[in-house]
Amino acid sequence: MLATIFFASFSHPVQAADIKTDLSLNTGYRVDDFSWNIAGSIYGINPNILSELTWSDLETFQVAVSGRVLVNEWFYVRGYFGYGWTFSGGNLDSDFLGNNRTQEYSRASNSADGGTVLDAAVGMGYQFSFLSGRLRLAPLLGYSYRAQNLALNDGVQVIASPGLTPPAGTIQGLDSTYDASWLGPWLGVDLSVEITKRVTLFGSFEYHWATYDAAGNWNLRNDFAHPKSFEHDANGKGFLIALSAEYLLAGPWSLKISLNYQKWSTDSGLDRLYYAGGSAAETRLNEVSWDSYAFVLGLVYRFGNQPNP
Repeated sequence: MLATIFFASFSHPVQAADIKTDLSLNTGYRVDDFSWNIAGSIYGINPNILSELTWSDLETFQVAVSGRVLVNEWFYVRGYFGYGWTFSGGNLDSDFLGNNRTQEYSRASNSADGGTVLDAAVGMGYQFSFLSGRLRLAPLLGYSYRAQNLALNDGVQVIASPGLTPPAGTIQGLDSTYDASWLGPWLGVDLSVEITKRVTLFGSFEYHWATYDAAGNWNLRNDFAHPKSFEHDANGKGFLIALSAEYLLAGPWSLKISLNYQKWSTDSGLDRLYYAGGSAAETRLNEVSWDSYAFVLGLVYRFGNQPNP
């Protein structure tokens, strides 16, 4: 009898997992603002803002692939990878002798086209369903990496102090770079609402903690080392909000429209300067600030039923 029970248990078919997935190819228009400033000393004084760089209206064409997986109607995973090329934008580079951005002795106005951006993230969590599955909510835990490769070129020296800065006028040969990255975990929530059989609305919120690292190459400064003239280290945080709508076209295909906004900043950190002779100096990185919004169009292909949210 035991043998009969044993063989009967193994002869019973194992139920396959119910897996639903979708894959989306997206293109979009993105605009970023990015800035950082440093003090004159490690203690944040002499002056409290010595140098400040601001990148404004960085217009970027971005392409991305994203996907979602839903297993047995509860285990939910989503991932994202995007890359973009900056085709327009400006930069201001200012230096000060007095506190609170006073006694400005140098200002350069530069172009910022030619940079790139990269975004990658993965998250997973438990999906809850309400209203017969028309409303779905998934708290998520994830990890992300974001990078900006910022450029400075086609510069013009607007404010120049004799003996301290290059003379006013066109800056010949400017081709400097500032490469920044944000790496760390996040908590968030995804929400979807099925409005009709063809239209579904989505919302996402993420709160991030990040390690911020950056390196700059000031190509015209012969007294600085190259290709790394200085580096920045700090702890950062940020949040992301995404709203989108999907319209079922035919069969497994849907059209997606999204609006995304993200805002990041750092605590005070470290600015480490490397000189051409091999020595180094440190001062205080006061803060880094970055915000971005994007308008995205995507085409979604579903394998099986649509995994909401």
